[in-house]
Amino acid sequence: MRILFFLHNVSKSRHFDGVLETLAERGHSIVLAAARQRNRPLSLPKNLGLVNRRLIAGGRPGRIEVTACPVRRVDEWENVAPALRQARDYVRFLDSRYAHAEKLEHRSASSTPPAWRQFIAAHPAVRRHWRAVARLLRMAEAVIPSERLFELFIKYERPDVVMITPLVDYGSYQTDYVKSANRLGVPVVFVPFSWDNLTNRGMIRVEPDRVLVWNDIQKNEAVELHGMPPERVVVTGAPRFDAFFAMSPSTTREEFCRHNGLDPAAPFLLYVCSSEFVAPREVDFVKRWVREVRGASDPAVRTCGILVRPHPAHSKQWRNETLTEYPHVSLWREKETMNADQGLYDSLHHSAAVVGLNTSAMLEAGILGKPVHTIVSSDFAGGQEQTLHFAYLRAQNGGLLHEAHNFEEHLEQLAASVGADSGAREQSLRFVDRFVRPRGRHAAVTPIMVEEIENAARIEKRPQHRTPLWHHVARLGARVALARRRSDA
Repeated sequence: MRILFFLHNVSKSRHFDGVLETLAERGHSIVLAAARQRNRPLSLPKNLGLVNRRLIAGGRPGRIEVTACPVRRVDEWENVAPALRQARDYVRFLDSRYAHAEKLEHRSASSTPPAWRQFIAAHPAVRRHWRAVARLLRMAEAVIPSERLFELFIKYERPDVVMITPLVDYGSYQTDYVKSANRLGVPVVFVPFSWDNLTNRGMIRVEPDRVLVWNDIQKNEAVELHGMPPERVVVTGAPRFDAFFAMSPSTTREEFCRHNGLDPAAPFLLYVCSSEFVAPREVDFVKRWVREVRGASDPAVRTCGILVRPHPAHSKQWRNETLTEYPHVSLWREKETMNADQGLYDSLHHSAAVVGLNTSAMLEAGILGKPVHTIVSSDFAGGQEQTLHFAYLRAQNGGLLHEAHNFEEHLEQLAASVGADSGAREQSLRFVDRFVRPRGRHAAVTPIMVEEIENAARIEKRPQHRTPLWHHVARLGARVALARRRSDA
């Protein structure tokens, strides 16, 4: 089987490394198709490169390769298609479920044509009847033809199945690859890149044949927010965490603490920082949090160690910080990987409790059964309560968070966790069972996803040679309108 995997950026393969490796070991060939990188050649990620060399050296039939793919249409719809999709992505945030998600709407607006934002602002009825507008935009998407250049690229690669991620970036060109694969009769599998992509970004604008999601929550998102037919959405679990499940500590607690300047005789709290979207300036909050912990009435909390781990994609703000002005506080400085990082595993494993605002490291903490704490703050409302995925973490929704609304409440909760409250472990593991591995805590997700990809490749799908008559009429009208607009300009 030959798999064509559209990634936009090769680094996006990291959440599917185990899946790709297993597919290759089962004899399948995988082509990673990504945008050409400026001033540097495309190459396989180091870990996948090792897999590829091992397969070739062993004489196995499967292999992984990488190629650059076109990312812009070159036909008359070159400018129309992205603008239409950006407009459609913006309209989704007019849904009442996003009524308080101002930050998400603003982020989408920044990727939307100004004329469209001005039109909505001048016509309040659009907000009231956004569903009707969304239907019209969906019909407009159907009218846009498949891009011949993208079809030729797919034909040249001769895939049995197309995979794609992240797909839902604002106005994403990857929509055209789904459309072209559909026209050619090639099955398409969409694998969301992360846990928040179906709520925080753009739309699934053209239906793939399968959407492989983590859990029933994401399945509902795909159906209710994106209009996917339920039978096309399959719950597999999250393969990105398989390697983390298989890890074990690389050092004793005493060695870890001494290496990081912490007292091995005292428990320590681990603060895991968030992305720039959630917390543009988290340093000031962390310093305040440290001061509050040091002033806690409970002696175990007041004297515990503190280890702060910057977010790997948002570490610049910590470049000139040391936290040495606070006793028994250490700042993690070692380089880390984005997935299955040994330093993160050891930090979580040896900690008494984990604290953060809204970050995927909370999921890894749950896998290890750690109590996970947060303070819901108005300063970070845009990255917490104004996002849909934060709600999944909340205890009242079956999540793993110990949630406080002020420091006094937070410190009381930390005292219970530092005192080894056994109930916290079960709360975290129940969440993981539902959210990360819904097919069983001890069942690796990678072989499940591999099987679903192989099943998708067997879908009998006819090429779409016929174009509905109304599409031709609509395209003619659009051409006339575009020509008139160009002549006026």
